[in-house]
Formats: sequence, C-alpha cells, structure tokens
Amino acid sequence: MLINMYDEHETTQTRYVGFVGDHRWDLAITKTNHFYGKSLVANIQSGRVGIVGNDDLEDDKLHLLANMFALEDEDQTVELRNFLLTNL
Repeated sequence: MLINMYDEHETTQTRYVGFVGDHRWDLAITKTNHFYGKSLVANIQSGRVGIVGNDDLEDDKLHLLANMFALEDEDQTVELRNFLLTNL
C-alpha cells in the first residue's frame, strides 16, 4: 500500500556552477521554498545532494556539511562552505 505524503509543484530557480579552487566542483543549486527557504545543493560529480541553508554553514557544523557531501578532508569542506556562504 502506498500513501502519498505530498505532491507539490513549485517554480524554482536553479543555478549550475563549476569552479576550481584546490578542488574541482560542479554544483547545481536550486532555490526552493519547499525546504523552509533552504537550497537544494547537488554535487553533480558525486551525485550527493543536501538541503543547505546559511545556518548549516557555521564553523561548528562543518562536520555535517562534510558528511552530507561525503567530503574526504577539511580543506574540501572549507572550500565548499566558503563558496556556499556567498552563493546561496
């Protein structure tokens, strides 16, 4: 038995961005109201997707960002966080 929990349509804005710092990034950032104003961020290379808001980018939550995107080291996490801080 399937129970439909939600089925909504929303016009969103998606930005595709690729950049290189110490690492290469290919991201899709979708602005949506569905997740309480947070953005849906997809790492196109890894297929990992996370729901990210500015409050998720604070220093004491870097481990959550690393887990969300399966990042291997702190440098990658900081690089992604710094980009998202100015681009969400």
